[in-house]
Amino acid sequence: MSGRDSHSEDPRGPRPLRPHVGLAEPSDDPGLELGADIADPGLSGLLRRGVKAAIARWAVLRRPAAEWPRPQDEARHAWDGRPHFAEDFVFVGVQPELAVLARLEWLPGRDAHRVWLTLFTPTAIYCLPGGQALLRGDGERGWSVGGLSFDCVEPLRTWTLRYRGALHVHDPRGRPLRPAGDAPAESIEARLDLTFLAGLLPFVPGTDDDPDLLARQLGAAAWDTRLLRAVRRHPLRGYVQAGDLHGTITLGRDLRAFGGAALRVHNWGVRDWGASDAAMQCFATLGPLRTWVHTARFPWVSLSGGFVQRPGGVVPIRDLGVTQERRPGRAPARTGLAVEAPGGPLALEAETVAELPLDMDGRGHLDIALVRVHAGGERPPPPAPRAPASSPAPRARPRSRTAGASASPSAACSRAPPRAPADLSVRACPPDHARAARLGRSIRLVHPMTCSFGPVGRTAPRPRRSAARILRRLCSLDRSTRAAPGSRRYSGDFHEATALRWHDHSDMSF
Repeated sequence: MSGRDSHSEDPRGPRPLRPHVGLAEPSDDPGLELGADIADPGLSGLLRRGVKAAIARWAVLRRPAAEWPRPQDEARHAWDGRPHFAEDFVFVGVQPELAVLARLEWLPGRDAHRVWLTLFTPTAIYCLPGGQALLRGDGERGWSVGGLSFDCVEPLRTWTLRYRGALHVHDPRGRPLRPAGDAPAESIEARLDLTFLAGLLPFVPGTDDDPDLLARQLGAAAWDTRLLRAVRRHPLRGYVQAGDLHGTITLGRDLRAFGGAALRVHNWGVRDWGASDAAMQCFATLGPLRTWVHTARFPWVSLSGGFVQRPGGVVPIRDLGVTQERRPGRAPARTGLAVEAPGGPLALEAETVAELPLDMDGRGHLDIALVRVHAGGERPPPPAPRAPASSPAPRARPRSRTAGASASPSAACSRAPPRAPADLSVRACPPDHARAARLGRSIRLVHPMTCSFGPVGRTAPRPRRSAARILRRLCSLDRSTRAAPGSRRYSGDFHEATALRWHDHSDMSF
């Protein structure tokens, strides 16, 4: 997937991702075929796109100022009976030479939980057998399954993460290490005791994204019946929150302190891992500067957004560009990221250090990658010799925040944020599709998360709605929840770093 278009070299900065749009499928209702001639290069096509962009801008700017999430949204949500309903929590943390990714997903339609617990280092990856576990039953156990437990100490502020159990050892390419031949994969006992402390108010993708960026993307969409049907469905709702993760991690006899930047993600609703052609989420940090970006490409629209945290506050990004050096069947070897945001542009290049591929229900493919990031145009110094991947992760040695990332003292953050040491990024995309980029010293999560509009199951016929009303719904992940009394409104370069990944959209991605 390429995040740049013909306007990428504009001196004003990178332009937004554009979808590849062709002729819309025929419809029984000609009034809905707003995008039928979007491929028309003539004056009529330009007029249509201009009208759509104007409507989109009006719809975005007229969004109600619904402030959420509320503290009660931290609790498990009731299952609405849809078979593809899912709710999950994701925690990602990164520090020099080490990244942590933990995820619990509740699948009530399958009476199951999906569990991820992965540690990334430049020499080895430690994860559950097969990279993940799908455990049946235990539907009433909440967020404590398979040895992994999440506990909310204070809503929207403090969470704890604990794990007790064995992890399999993989090499940096994600292949299980075996003593010999068909012997069982090498394993090691692990223990995690970590605490997440929020540093920012939650950010709601779609609602808190830059309205001008959303208007441009929606103006470029193919407005046909597929789009209208998709936005009438209940999209996956969720929010992300940046903070810090600290505590201890034990691998075998190796006990180490952990203290690094972190990202927490909470989503609920219908999820389809095959809804998007490609998607990515990326979190990057360097010192006090942090950024998170997301992008997803659907057949009829491409959506992206995110935020940058600067000394003056948090601001939504205005534009995003991504370039990749791809490898067949693997995560990209290198990824270039460019973010335009108030306060100045951010740019970085990320080199993959370790990667773990995951298949999601046969509907999508996810790549989680630890990457070393440096400023755009610079080259990182050659890596120092490391111990064999089969041995336990080496003890952390005193080093600066940016050690192991790049030669330059600062870092640039973009679609894939920058990092100083090694960074972990995650991407998720359907089989045989291009995968998302990874970032610098930050974490990427992937999976169909914020923009899961793909066809999943059947929905009862609903009355038609105006294009403006549907667009307003598309621009906001939540249209029904109102702010609780006293709730606050969310508001807000670097050079070298590293990153980690995930969501459900692809390379996130979670």
